[in-house]
Amino acid sequence: MRFPIRIAQIASSACLSLACPLLLFADATSIPAAVTADGGRYFGSLVDGVRQGYGKVEWENGALYEGGFDRGLFSGHGKWRSASGNKYEGTFRNGMMAGQGRMEMNDGSIYVGAFLNDEFNGWGRLRTPNGDTYEGEFEHGYFHGKGRLISTGFTYDGDFARGEYRGFGKLTYQDGRGYAGEFVSSEYHGKGRYQTPDGDVYEGDFNKGEFTGTGSYVLKDGARYQGGVANWQPHGKGVYTDAGSSVYQGRFVDGELVGKGRMTGKDGSRYDGEFRNWRFHGQGVYRQANGDEYKGAFAYGLYDGPGTLSYAAPRPDGRSRDTGNWRYGNLEDKAQERQVKINVETVLYNQRALLDRELAGLLPQDPRSIDMYLLTVGGDGAQEVFRREVQFVRAQFDREFGTKGRSVALINSRSSTASVPMATITSMRESLQHMAARMDKEQDILFLFLTSHGSKQHEFSLAQNGMELRGLQASELGTMLKQTGIRWKVVVVSACYSGGFIDAVKDEYTMVITAARHDRTSFGCADDNEFTYFGRAFFKESLASGSSFQNAFIKAKALVEKWEADDGVAGRKVLHSLPQIHAPAPVSNHLQRWHAQRTHSTEVAAAGRGAPGRQK
Repeated sequence: MRFPIRIAQIASSACLSLACPLLLFADATSIPAAVTADGGRYFGSLVDGVRQGYGKVEWENGALYEGGFDRGLFSGHGKWRSASGNKYEGTFRNGMMAGQGRMEMNDGSIYVGAFLNDEFNGWGRLRTPNGDTYEGEFEHGYFHGKGRLISTGFTYDGDFARGEYRGFGKLTYQDGRGYAGEFVSSEYHGKGRYQTPDGDVYEGDFNKGEFTGTGSYVLKDGARYQGGVANWQPHGKGVYTDAGSSVYQGRFVDGELVGKGRMTGKDGSRYDGEFRNWRFHGQGVYRQANGDEYKGAFAYGLYDGPGTLSYAAPRPDGRSRDTGNWRYGNLEDKAQERQVKINVETVLYNQRALLDRELAGLLPQDPRSIDMYLLTVGGDGAQEVFRREVQFVRAQFDREFGTKGRSVALINSRSSTASVPMATITSMRESLQHMAARMDKEQDILFLFLTSHGSKQHEFSLAQNGMELRGLQASELGTMLKQTGIRWKVVVVSACYSGGFIDAVKDEYTMVITAARHDRTSFGCADDNEFTYFGRAFFKESLASGSSFQNAFIKAKALVEKWEADDGVAGRKVLHSLPQIHAPAPVSNHLQRWHAQRTHSTEVAAAGRGAPGRQK
């Protein structure tokens, strides 16, 4: 917000402001009446050897004064031109510009107004070459006091101090923004009111240009907030009302409701308890509009953990409450617990045979071409979305990218324990080593897809119902891949905080794609979903048989951002997942060769099928 507007002091040359020593000449019109010590030639009257009345002084460097003198000093009305080209016409007093005058500066600026001691001082109007105009008070050459500045894109009306906005003022922008309030050092500082071009209004405390302290805002869509703020976001105790009239009360941190708080819904529902990122998370009590009340543990907005759901009206079977352990909004019953135990026993007895069978079916590399081998990993068996995603990707690549016979799926799930090998660090390591033994490690490509939950510590979750499994650290995955000796790799990690895997895995022969930045969560991992957001955007919506992985990523990133924004609540800051890609030139070029080879093979096959007279 700072606008440097000091006007340089207009300094006088030697012997302009003082009674300089004069060399006197005989009275003749063809020669000057006197010459100053610095070579100025004076034409005019002298009284007792001192310049008095009307006269003119000329210098060899082009400087000129013409006007009144009093006791040897410029006095009264006069005209002055400096050697550099500045021009002034107005009044002088005691040898200096003082009173009303007009100055044209050599840069094209024009000032009309009051002067004192050779400086702009008092009321005046300044116009600069770029069209900026200031009209108001000056002091010692600075904008100082009340004034109005019209510049490109904005207008300021208010108080100035030594060339800066200071005090109360109003700043109006051409794009529709506006601020009215207190300023310090040309920045919003103190009490004020700011409005965006869209009509959002922020009112309260400002600090060095930021909306910080205590205040309120009202957004165009009707959302509003009152309380502590920092850097334009709710921060501290406050009350937020969204566009749908649901009210959130509690403590906010960087725009997010966290810790203990309250939500009162428009429909009459109410929640009292712990929040994380605006969602019910931790211990709390949720009373629905129909009177049903749940008391217990929550995770990401769902009943999750020990809790009791009490019904306002008895269920058809007569029960008035459900108590137990909840998982993703559903109560785990005895039948589910029994099935988990059966699954664990099945895995323990069949895992080795399932993995051996899967690996034994891998085809060896074709020396005539660049082959792609696919390993897909569904990490967390508590939610079926990861199993569905892995199965879709394997079918897609087998059908469209030539991996049939060269693909392996490792899945943790409650529904596939008897038919698919489980995803563990051991099974992943064995699968990668087995693929490496079948591949041409210098030419073929490994495509590794991992989908699951992820942690801030950059650990990929490996979990099977009823079993405790160790998660996969980013550094461990990097070591595992290096040990295979496979040169060309594409690694896609779909999980929260998955960007933390990039540094551990990347090299110039490896493309790494992640569903989120290292410090952001990803979205869509609900039990009943077909895909996570990134899985759907990248594999289902963007990746076609003829497209590059880079182009698919660009399209997918835009889709994910849109879906996340659509799911957000108006007025709240959307913390986008921000998918990431590392795509160095060597691996990108090798993938282009592989794409070209596949395109050529497809065209040859199509031509062969359509050739007339072809015999079987």
